[in-house]
Amino acid sequence: MLEQLGLISSYWSKAFGANKIFSARTEKIPNVDLNLEDYTMLYRMVENGTTPKVKIISTSKELGEMPTFNTIAQIKGVEKPDEYVILSAHFDSWDGGQGTTDNGTGSLVMMEAMRILKKFYPNPKRTIMVGHWGSEEQGLNGSRAFVEDYPEIVENTQAVFNQDNGTGRVVDINGQGFLNSYDYLSDWLSEVPQNVKKHIETEFPGNPGGGGTDHASFVAAGVPAFNLSALDWAYWNYTWHTNLDTYDKIVFDDLKNNVILTAILAYKASEDVDKASRERRIMPESTVNPRTGRTMRSRGWPSVRKPNRDGTSSR
Repeated sequence: MLEQLGLISSYWSKAFGANKIFSARTEKIPNVDLNLEDYTMLYRMVENGTTPKVKIISTSKELGEMPTFNTIAQIKGVEKPDEYVILSAHFDSWDGGQGTTDNGTGSLVMMEAMRILKKFYPNPKRTIMVGHWGSEEQGLNGSRAFVEDYPEIVENTQAVFNQDNGTGRVVDINGQGFLNSYDYLSDWLSEVPQNVKKHIETEFPGNPGGGGTDHASFVAAGVPAFNLSALDWAYWNYTWHTNLDTYDKIVFDDLKNNVILTAILAYKASEDVDKASRERRIMPESTVNPRTGRTMRSRGWPSVRKPNRDGTSSR
């Protein structure tokens, strides 16, 4: 009986040189992922009757359960210090590359926006907080834990602005199902320079995000939380959870664009005389899939989900 020492597999990302990085598919033996070109070479050798030998040198170690943290900072408000505007991004990433566009770029945008706000707007009306969430990749656990642990902040949050998907300029903002989001979000956007916002398409009231990135944790709790969705830049195939998610993929002009957008949105939301309405749209009982034409039952407003504090996947 042959002893199984490990598993060699390849999860191609449908782009040249790109392989997806996810959890191992084994529990007791190591699982090594090879790039598609190397994997298919081995496959052809086996098919042709040769017996290739593979030598693998790995320094990885199983360290057991390890803690993960949220990193929080704030600029304290002077008029309404107990009301909040939250800038949001996650800083955990898969380690196949460097986690640059998922989500180093989002974290960079929020850090730089906070630096600018601290310099030019040091005394905001409302407290401006930045949350860099841990364990997002295991199921939004960091932001869900924050929502669960700090209900008084969640209850008094004016708005959340989240950025996650890639290095491109922001091109889409959805009202997330909040009935009056057009009124206040359009007002906040009105002060953004035209060269920054000219690419942005908006949809109101839109549909609430049910998962995928951290704004969904706040939307489920009834907080006006908006995902600043970015231009694709071949994100899904080339860098999303792949070995090619490296520093050279950063498009700095687009990141600067997003920093300006985020800083102005935070400023306007903080200075707004009114508290942003949380009134929700009435969700339809069914929707039609535009690709298939089939009628589907509506999932309704997403419910608040408890974080998995042991780090297991909950998406």
